[in-house]
Amino acid sequence: MRHLNRRRFLCNAALGVSAMAGSGAFCAVTKPVLAGVQISPHSLLDEGVERCLDFLQEHAAINALFCYSQTYHMGTRPLNVLASDHPTPPRKLDGRNLPHQWVRLPGAEFKGLAVGHERADPGREYAARDIFAELAEPCRRRGIRLYARILEAGMRRAARIPGYSRVGTVDLDGEPGQGPCWNHPEYREWVRITVRQTMMRYPLDGLQYGAERVGPLSDVLFRGEKPECFCEHCRDRNGKAGIDADRAQEGYRQLHRLMRGLAEGGAKPADGVFAAVLRVLMKYPEVLAWYEQWFRADSEIQAMVYREAKALRPEADVGQHVDHQRSSWDIFYRASVSYADMAAHNDFVKPILYHDILGPRLREWVIDRMQRRVLGDLSKELSLDLFYAVFGHDRATQPSYAVLPKRGLSPEYVFRETRRCVAGVAGGARVYAGIGFDVPQYVPSGMEPFPSDPATTALATRRALEAGAAGVVASREYDEMSLPNLKAFGRAVSAGQR
Repeated sequence: MRHLNRRRFLCNAALGVSAMAGSGAFCAVTKPVLAGVQISPHSLLDEGVERCLDFLQEHAAINALFCYSQTYHMGTRPLNVLASDHPTPPRKLDGRNLPHQWVRLPGAEFKGLAVGHERADPGREYAARDIFAELAEPCRRRGIRLYARILEAGMRRAARIPGYSRVGTVDLDGEPGQGPCWNHPEYREWVRITVRQTMMRYPLDGLQYGAERVGPLSDVLFRGEKPECFCEHCRDRNGKAGIDADRAQEGYRQLHRLMRGLAEGGAKPADGVFAAVLRVLMKYPEVLAWYEQWFRADSEIQAMVYREAKALRPEADVGQHVDHQRSSWDIFYRASVSYADMAAHNDFVKPILYHDILGPRLREWVIDRMQRRVLGDLSKELSLDLFYAVFGHDRATQPSYAVLPKRGLSPEYVFRETRRCVAGVAGGARVYAGIGFDVPQYVPSGMEPFPSDPATTALATRRALEAGAAGVVASREYDEMSLPNLKAFGRAVSAGQR
C-alpha cells in the first residue's frame, strides 16, 4: 500500500496536485492526463459547488476546472440547447439578471484607465458570491486544479464593460469595429492589471487566456466584412515598422470592394477571382504586412499575460486558448502564428477541436462564405476538397458537402490537429486538446441542438491522447454537456492515463 501511495504521489506531482480525481484506480501509471472541463460560474452556483464537483469527478474523471472569471462575452441561449440530466437541470440565461464580473478586483487599480470592470450591483443574482474564493477549498480537497478562464469580449456587449468602446478598433471607413484594439495601450494595461490582480487575490493553479478573433485579411476575404483596425495606435505601430498605412488601407479597400461585389452577385473578374486577389496583394504588399503586425500585437498580449501570471506564481500553469477558426480553418492565421511561436510564451496550448459541430460550421462558416468570395472560381464541392487537401484531412473518411449539416468530422480530425499541435510546440509547451461535444449549432432563429454520440466522443478523446496531448478539456460549456457524453469522456480519460 505504501508503494501504491508513493506511485500516486509521483503521478500527481507531475501536474502539481496532491490527489487525483475520480475512482481509486484513476491514475495507474506515472504520467497523468489533465482532464479539464470548461464551465461558467452560474452553472456551479446553480447546482451547488460541492454537488457539481462530485458529479464531474464521478462521471467525467475531471481533475481540472477551467472557470470564467468574467462572462462579458456571453449572450443568452435558448433552453433547448441545455443538458437535462445534470444534478440540477441547467437554467436558460435569457431573462436572468446575472453578473458578468465573478471575481473581486479592486477598482482603485484601474483608476485613470479609459476602461474598467463591471461595477457590483447588489440587485443581480449571485451578486454577493466570489467564485474563486468559493471554489478554492472544495477543489483542493478533491485534487481538482483550478484555472481562471479569461476570454476577450467583443464590442457588441461592450456596455457591460465601462469604457470598453474607448479602446475599440476602427474599420476601413473610420467607424467603430467589432473588438478591442490590441495596440491600444490602455486596453493592454487593463488586461495586464486584470491578470495580475486575479493571480494575486486567488490561489489559482493556472490561467487560460484567449481571443476569438481573426485578422483583417480573413475578415474581408472569407466574410466580406470591412477590415479593421486602422486606428491611430495601429497606424503608429505599422509606421514604425516601415509600413505605409495609406497603401495598406487602399489595398484592403480594393479587396473589400471585390469581395462585396462577388457576394452581391456581380460578375467575376475576367482573369478569375484568385488572380484578382493576388493582383491586389502584389500591388499592395502592405496588406500582408499589416495583417502580420496585427497578430504580432495579439501574441504580445499573450506573452504579457504569461509574464504577469508567472511573476506572481511561477508554478502556475499558464496557457493559451486557440479558438475553432484559428485551430481548424483560417489558413492566414495558421501561416501567421505557428504553434512554435505560441510555445515561446505558454506552459500549455489548448486548440479547440470540436469534431461534431465542425460539420455544419465547415459548410456554413467556411465553404459557403468563401465560395461566394475568395473561392469563387470553384464549386462548393471542389472548395471542400481543397479544404481537406490543404488542411491534411483524408477526403475519403470525411463528410461530403451534402451531409456536412448533419454529420461532423471523424475523430481522425482530432488526432491530426492534436498531432500537428504537439509537433509544432516541439516539447516547448504541453497540449491540452479541447474536445467538443453537445455543442449547439447557430441557425437563423438562434441555436438548436447538434447532439453528439458517446462512442464518438470517447474515440475523439482517446485519439487526442494517442496523438500526444498531455490533457483533454471537455468543451464547449458544461451546461450543454449530456451525462452520456460526460461519462464517455471520463471513460476515455481513465483508460488513457499513462
